[in-house]
Amino acid sequence: MGELAVALARELVGEVRDDAYTRHLFASDASAYAIEPAAVAFPRSADDVSAAVRICAERGIPIVPRGGGTSLAGQTAGGRGLVLDFSRHMNVIDAIDPATRRVRAQPGVVQEDLNRAAKRFGLGFGPDTSTSNRATLGGMIGNNSSGSESIVHGTTIDHVEELEVVLADGTQARFSRDTTHAFDEPVKAILREHARAVAEDYPKHWRQSGGYRLDRMEPFDLAKLVVGSEGTLAIVTAATVRLVELPKAKMFSVGHFESVADAIAATQDALDLEPWSVEMIDRTILNLSRSKLEYRKLSDRLEGDPGALLFVAFAGDTDDEVRGKLDALAAAWAEHGHGYHVLRAESTAEQNELTKVRKAGLGLLMASSEGRKRPAAFVEDTAVAPERLGPYVKRFAAILEKHQLEAGFYGHCSVGCLHIRPFIDLSREADTFRAVAEEIKDLVAEFDGVNSSEHGDGRVRSEFNERIFGAELYGAMRKVKTLFDPHNRLNPGVMVDPASMTDDLRDATLPRPKPLVTHLDFGEGGMHAAADRCQRIGACRKTGQGVMCPSYMATREEEHATRGRANALVKALGQPDPAKALGDERLHEILDLCLECKACKSECPLSVDMASMKAEFLSHYNAIHGTPLRSRIFASIRTLNRLGSAFAPLSNALPAPLGLVGITRRRPRPRFVRQNLIRWNTSRSRSSGQPVTFLADSFTTFTEPGIGRASIELLTAAGYDVRLEHAGCCGRASISKGLLDDARRKAEALTTRLQATDGPITGCEPSCLMTLREEHVQLLGDRGIAQRTKLVEELLLDADLPLRNDTPQRILFHGHCHQKALAGTASTVALLKKIPNTEVVELDAGCCGMAGSFGFEEEHYELSMRIGGMRLFPAVRREPAETLIAATGVSCRQQIEHGTGRTARHPVQIVRDALEV
Repeated sequence: MGELAVALARELVGEVRDDAYTRHLFASDASAYAIEPAAVAFPRSADDVSAAVRICAERGIPIVPRGGGTSLAGQTAGGRGLVLDFSRHMNVIDAIDPATRRVRAQPGVVQEDLNRAAKRFGLGFGPDTSTSNRATLGGMIGNNSSGSESIVHGTTIDHVEELEVVLADGTQARFSRDTTHAFDEPVKAILREHARAVAEDYPKHWRQSGGYRLDRMEPFDLAKLVVGSEGTLAIVTAATVRLVELPKAKMFSVGHFESVADAIAATQDALDLEPWSVEMIDRTILNLSRSKLEYRKLSDRLEGDPGALLFVAFAGDTDDEVRGKLDALAAAWAEHGHGYHVLRAESTAEQNELTKVRKAGLGLLMASSEGRKRPAAFVEDTAVAPERLGPYVKRFAAILEKHQLEAGFYGHCSVGCLHIRPFIDLSREADTFRAVAEEIKDLVAEFDGVNSSEHGDGRVRSEFNERIFGAELYGAMRKVKTLFDPHNRLNPGVMVDPASMTDDLRDATLPRPKPLVTHLDFGEGGMHAAADRCQRIGACRKTGQGVMCPSYMATREEEHATRGRANALVKALGQPDPAKALGDERLHEILDLCLECKACKSECPLSVDMASMKAEFLSHYNAIHGTPLRSRIFASIRTLNRLGSAFAPLSNALPAPLGLVGITRRRPRPRFVRQNLIRWNTSRSRSSGQPVTFLADSFTTFTEPGIGRASIELLTAAGYDVRLEHAGCCGRASISKGLLDDARRKAEALTTRLQATDGPITGCEPSCLMTLREEHVQLLGDRGIAQRTKLVEELLLDADLPLRNDTPQRILFHGHCHQKALAGTASTVALLKKIPNTEVVELDAGCCGMAGSFGFEEEHYELSMRIGGMRLFPAVRREPAETLIAATGVSCRQQIEHGTGRTARHPVQIVRDALEV
């Protein structure tokens, strides 16, 4: 470690790192900028922060405080000094006081976690950001964030009661309406001296996120000055915030319009009815959502091909009250000729599904990037009065057309803020970047709007602050900065005395990648382009929903999120010799905890496929360092399981030297069954019908043959003639260990056999079936097999099976990660629901943590169990003993039994039990 890191490590309880990969990961945020820091620290307390600031002050080193790293304007991009990552450890929520509706929380608390804790009291944090599942409270305070319901709840500054901070000299302080500080009188003097400018020179729009908020100092409260200061005045170590009461009823309408202009024109009718939010997305984002399994439910419910949708939410004390407002809106739109269809979302489930697309607007737009031509955030945060939004957007579009730029449109019509992001290649078009920003800044002023309405100034807009606020008001802001941070160490270059908006552009400094020969086909641009699809918006840092990213959820480490791993690969693949760089031990450490769950393939709006990239990385790493014996053992799992079955039950009793190869003894081994699926099949009578090939996977065939038998019997009852394919392995285990040459041989052999068959191909183990759909295409090209491959539940769902169940039953279902990512679980749930008298509950419990061989590896065992213990194990344990537990994945069933003592069955077994013979 360097001298700074050594000094910090000596004083801080939290970790300190300054290796090249860590510095690279924290050089960028979700903006267009990248500035490599000297070190990164992960403080555990305010005392850690104070010590870090003092050490940096002594050395003249700048400091950048960071939460989720999702800033769009460059506020948390590196800073050439020390980055303080608050998200890892400083994420404690103190007791909530429902009487005063207040809570004290640390800056690393994720907004959604705060809302989850407050919900049991009927409370929540008012500002509702689209990034609520990863945005931290500290970041929201730094930006003065607002969100979709700002028309009701205002912005973060309206909810902050007290801030605990560390100042530029390392001292700690409390700022609130009721506390005093040495800065009080100097700030009051600035307010008196510049009273006219403070009263008159701020932009007229209320939703202000730029500049220091001298206009919010009555009553006097230094906390209000720190809110929105983007880490340039003080570093927040805790905040006491006011919560709001959650509405008893909430619903929304989705208006369909031919164009963005038509949607904007319909906004006033909505505003007249006092909605909680009015949000818009355009056709560009809708079309992108149709290609994503995670977001397809909205498009499935749309009428026609709308040019724009308007989401209008209402809240009230009763369902009838809210429905009345939905009726009134529909009537107003019909009377005034606005739109051609209105969709309602009344239940919570409906609302959650439909709002996924709205909240993912940024990511979906980013997904349409082509190479380095990406939708950049630089004019995306303007706001004008809603009644002037129509003509403003028309003028805005004309500026884009003048510069031959395309853009997607989405955002908050309720407050006149649309997030318009032009597609631009910042490695080549920095002049256009500046020219458009200048013109939009002038357009905003003409419409009496604001240049920064919720994303802040950062590095992209601070340059314009003197012209926006005027010389006197800007001068007052500079005096505030000098008072709080006389040596300009706290996030320098932001808010006042900024760098140029074209300095430190990330894409302009990225090296052009050298060619790399890969086993898997990553498409145009190869593996580097696949990694660089990540635009660092941080959707992989969510902690309480979905699957992505299980290792991050357990460790809260940036490098264990999809974003961190993709960013690390961008660094490695940008080296002069990328093949050699893939042998780096630190890179292996970063990628090691990827469970290859494939959730990022569907839940990341940009479909960053980290599972495939890890497999490719391991193949190159093994070529340099050699393939571990354990990896070869796991890659030979079909042979081992076949031998285990052949010698069962003796094989189940024999000890195995597991510890010698790093396989944990803490986890039970699978139990081999002598009468395996292949043996059973030899005595089975074939029936006539539509041909289907059933894949005898390498796992259940030998350890849970009852699942395959149930599947085949159900298929036969459904009218299929089932042929068993059992000659070899699909290569799934080889792929996960990076043995891609071996996987290609297995894929080639299996594909050749399958090409000689007719009809669909199915099976009961999702990981193997999805390998045929996914990796075989990447290894061999499209041979026509992927389109024929179906989950067994997909085939059975269309059949008229005679099912009977006289006793009411409840089934708790957990889907396999690969199934969720590539096929979805809808067919499994629907098939189970066809059983009479059956309640089916699908868990949102993330990854089980097993991930095939991952959970058997000694060094990964504890993490595997920690992942399962976050949501899955508690959910299973809460169920009564009579509840049936169902899981499609062999690993999932093993993990559930090991972690909870409950037996999980494959859904087809439960359906087979209900089949009337």
